[in-house]
Amino acid sequence: MQAPLQAPASSGLCRNRAQKLGRQAFSFPRTAAHRSCAPTQTPPSLHVRSVAVAATGKLDSLSLFGDSTSSLLGGGPIVEKKKVSLKDAVMAVPLLSEVGMDYTALRNNLADSEFRKAEDETRALLIKLAGEGAVKRNWVYFTEVKDISVTDFQTLDNLWKAASNGKFGYSVQKEIWVQNSKRWPKFFKQIDWTTGENNNYRKWPMEFNYSLDAPRGHLPLTNALRGTQLFQAIMEHPAFEAKTKKSIDEKAAEAATSTLKLF
Repeated sequence: MQAPLQAPASSGLCRNRAQKLGRQAFSFPRTAAHRSCAPTQTPPSLHVRSVAVAATGKLDSLSLFGDSTSSLLGGGPIVEKKKVSLKDAVMAVPLLSEVGMDYTALRNNLADSEFRKAEDETRALLIKLAGEGAVKRNWVYFTEVKDISVTDFQTLDNLWKAASNGKFGYSVQKEIWVQNSKRWPKFFKQIDWTTGENNNYRKWPMEFNYSLDAPRGHLPLTNALRGTQLFQAIMEHPAFEAKTKKSIDEKAAEAATSTLKLF
């Protein structure tokens, strides 16, 4: 018959030591004699947890990530960008001109969403920009469009785009015109300048929509009743030429050239 298991002789010594030392037996650092009394070693993870609980009193009060979770996001706290109003966007457009043209009235009308007044002001500005001949006859001839500077045309366009969140403007109309293969009937239909099955031109000015509810590209207006030459001249002006996209090979070549300049 196998003898029953007996506790090691040192167990009594350990028990006596613990009674004598009391709570000091669990202080740090522990001596070799103390370590010999421990049956097993507490895993580090459980030890850290027990220390944290002892220090705080309860686990629920612990913060796993400190006072901020910004380190988890790879930076500081997330700050939402302030939404810019259309009025502020218009007021921020630089009123650039190569001929000293004053765009203050147009800017103010667009900032107040007075699109009808802005349309009249745009027409008056185009006549002035086209030159003395246009001013005398009070309308622009298509051959005079080329004499309007890129800077001035883009100032007009930028003001309209800013006031409409990119919905109105000559460059917007140019984009739609190209998308419709430069076919005027389809283009006028899409920007809602014509109506009915026969695509009759809307009566100016009462049948046009001077609000943000109008279709994209509806404003500004250009008189097309005498033909499309004037409008085509505006659409083909260098101010509204789309920037050609570079191919992947061209971008790679530029990147390689930039890298070489560093050495």
